[in-house]
Amino acid sequence: MEQQSFSPYSKWTWLTWLQVMLVLVVGSVISVLLRNFNNSLLLYLPLALGLVLIHWFGPKILPLTFLNGILTLFLWGSPGGWVHHFIVATHEPVVSLLSWLLARGLISQSKGFPSTSTFAKFTLLGIAIPDLANCFYTYHYTFVNGDLSKVLLLWLADFITSYGIAMPVLHFLKPVTLNSGLIKLCPLREELGISLKHKARDLVFLGLFFVGLNVVIDFYKYWFVYGVCSSIVALRRGFDTALFANFILFSLSYLVPVILIANNFKAEPSQMLSVHLGMTAMFFVSALIGRVVSDFRAKENELTLQKKQLENANEQLNKTNSELDRFVYSVSHDISAPLKSIKGLVTLSRLDKDPMVTALYLNKIEASVQKLEGFVGEVLDHSRTVRKEIKVEPIHIESLIHDIYDNLKYLDNFNRINFVFELKVSTILTDKFLIKVALSNLLSNAIKYQRRYQDHQPEIKVSTQMINNWIQISIADNGEGIADQYKDRIFEMFYRGTSNSSGSGLGLYIAREACEKLHGSITMETTYGKGSVFTLQLPNK
Repeated sequence: MEQQSFSPYSKWTWLTWLQVMLVLVVGSVISVLLRNFNNSLLLYLPLALGLVLIHWFGPKILPLTFLNGILTLFLWGSPGGWVHHFIVATHEPVVSLLSWLLARGLISQSKGFPSTSTFAKFTLLGIAIPDLANCFYTYHYTFVNGDLSKVLLLWLADFITSYGIAMPVLHFLKPVTLNSGLIKLCPLREELGISLKHKARDLVFLGLFFVGLNVVIDFYKYWFVYGVCSSIVALRRGFDTALFANFILFSLSYLVPVILIANNFKAEPSQMLSVHLGMTAMFFVSALIGRVVSDFRAKENELTLQKKQLENANEQLNKTNSELDRFVYSVSHDISAPLKSIKGLVTLSRLDKDPMVTALYLNKIEASVQKLEGFVGEVLDHSRTVRKEIKVEPIHIESLIHDIYDNLKYLDNFNRINFVFELKVSTILTDKFLIKVALSNLLSNAIKYQRRYQDHQPEIKVSTQMINNWIQISIADNGEGIADQYKDRIFEMFYRGTSNSSGSGLGLYIAREACEKLHGSITMETTYGKGSVFTLQLPNK
């Protein structure tokens, strides 16, 4: 069934209203059933459910909490007429609204309670203070008859109930609406569904452990043992597991009638008050310890990640410095050599007045200038490749290759080469400058390093194909090939793979840099004396 993200202000259908009301009514019925079972007034689930619902859906749920309050008073057999019921029933929406006004915005839409600060603020503003407002109704409209110790006991019970239910539900779950208007609950974080499966064994163990502990230990005398155990769990497992532990303890204490920790409200009120004070402190402290531990681990992970990033940056910086040193050395050498050659030829041409010799010198000067010009062009290509902002556009591959083909016609031996084109893919979405730089360097290398034997017919084959949503552009030649001892280094800056190399050693390095910037790769297959195949693999955007 199609789903959509839930917005608190989205339009509700009648099924939505009915579903939310049913949740509140079920909470009231469970409270009444437990009260009838153990004669305890220390559990009132609608308050906790109201806190959850208003922080999910906003104040629109207040009319439902008010109606549920009236229904609950009748279920509990509360004395008084309609006016009395109407006044007392306002306690549910008042507590919910006060929580929403004071703690609105503290809950992250993706992380629940992501920090110690938000957790502590919500405990105070979202639960403790709103539950205090309920004490006004408890004091004036119930059977306590001005007994403040009973008022405090009921406040502690309401706090424990709200804390035990609302905190884990708001931290772990979020509502998602279906097209029908019905609401279902999903993990607040996508990874939580997986982590819950991994923690299932721990949660079962925790439940069995606390049940067994209740059998062998008198809870009213040694309640602090539960606090010690839950604090140890928080220290070892962090905030998430601490909330689960609190929920298990709350469930065993109040929702499982067999254990009867809630017990009879009228029996030994001083002991009940002490126990509930201890449970309140235990719930808060264990969760606080878990939150601090989780924050510490998150900060530790963040620092570890930053350290790795710093190490990677430092490694990259060392690599860049090394390349820069080599770059400066090679540039100075490759620029100075043609300049010295030109200077020497100029001097010789001045000494020799023979026009034929002077013409020869001029041809050599032109060759040196062309070599210098080509090197400067490669340096500029490298600079532009490194700093180029990628601009994706549709590129017609055949037109691009023919443009490169025309630009390389001046190279020696070009006219003897037979070019073959098998272009099964005609268009690619990529950056035109970067792909042109890569292909230009590969094609110029294929032309330069052809075998120049009289009986050898040079051939260069350019092909394109689509494989698994990747575009492959291959340039195959039957030239010199590359010896095995050079294969691992040919993509290094300024590395020349053959003794006959007249280039700068930048071409293949620039081609690889351009491919990587396009999120692709370049591979090579070569056999010395038979030729090479260079293949560009680029994503089909």
